[in-house]
Amino acid sequence: MKLLSLWMSLFFMLTSWIIGFYFISILYTPTIIIPLPNHFLWTNEYKGLLGLTAILSLLTIPLLTYYMKKRNSFVHTQKLSTAFLINFTAWLLTIASQLKIVAYNLGICH
Repeated sequence: MKLLSLWMSLFFMLTSWIIGFYFISILYTPTIIIPLPNHFLWTNEYKGLLGLTAILSLLTIPLLTYYMKKRNSFVHTQKLSTAFLINFTAWLLTIASQLKIVAYNLGICH
């Protein structure tokens, strides 16, 4: 279970980076529109598709390296399971927001 959580975190992280770079190569626009509930945010394509991924990666990588070093001494507790569940949820929301941004911009631009 311990290594499965680690591999799932790495899988979601790599999936988010791959989705971001793939859609940056497809969208040929200098500006990405990010739909928010009350207004729109206009930004460049790298910030729009990879900004949240970069921030979440900077938070996840140190935690995963610490966990990898200490994984034999950790006891599988509810606190550890909750931390991984929050991590998975954050990555899934990041991937979903990337797909929503791309879908919105493809609908406007094409």
